[in-house]
Amino acid sequence: MIISIISASHRIDSQSKKVSDSLNNNLLNLDPNLETFFLDLAISSLPFWSPDKKNGKGIWGKTWNSISEKLQNSDGFILVVPEYGGMATPVAKNLFLLCGNGEFSHKPGLIVSVSSGNGGAYPIAELRSSSYKNTHIMWIPENIIIRNVEEFNPGNHGKNIPEWLDNRIDYVLKLFIAYADNMKPLRKIINRKDFGNGM
Repeated sequence: MIISIISASHRIDSQSKKVSDSLNNNLLNLDPNLETFFLDLAISSLPFWSPDKKNGKGIWGKTWNSISEKLQNSDGFILVVPEYGGMATPVAKNLFLLCGNGEFSHKPGLIVSVSSGNGGAYPIAELRSSSYKNTHIMWIPENIIIRNVEEFNPGNHGKNIPEWLDNRIDYVLKLFIAYADNMKPLRKIINRKDFGNGM
C-alpha cells in the first residue's frame, strides 16, 4: 500500500515539512510494509493551473506526469496544510485543480492543519467544503490540528502543545491506514468515463 504525504506550504524547510517528516516516521512505525511518496509543494514549484496544462508541454510534460502517476498509484493522502490568513494555502487549492485525472478519486484523505498560533481550523473547513467535488477525494471524519507548531517535537513537545497529541496522531493514522486498505474495492466500480466530475 502506498500513502502520499503532501506538504502544502510555500516555504522551503517549512514547519509543514517538519510535520510531514514526522508523520512519515509514524506511518512506517505503525506499518513497516507501507510505502510512502512525499510531495513538497514548495520544492516542486508547480505553476498555477491554466489551460496550457492540456498541451502537456514544459513542466506539464514529464515533471507533472511523474507526480500525477505517483498520486494515481497511491492508496491514500495526507495533506499537511498551514493556515495562511485563516485560509488554506494557494498551492494546496491549486493541487486539487491540477489533479483532474482521477488521482484522488475515491481514496481517503486526512487533513493535518498547522498553525504558528492557536488557529488551524479554517483550512480544514475550507478543504472539506470545496476540494472534493471533481477530485472525489474522500476526507475521513478525523483530522489533526497542530497549534504552536514551532514547539512540535514528538516525545518532547514545548509547553504549549498538549502531551496527549502524540497518542491522538497515532490513533488517527491507524484509522487512516484502515480506511486506505478497506476502500480499495470501491475503485473497481468507478466509472470516470461517464461520471468523472461531481454534480
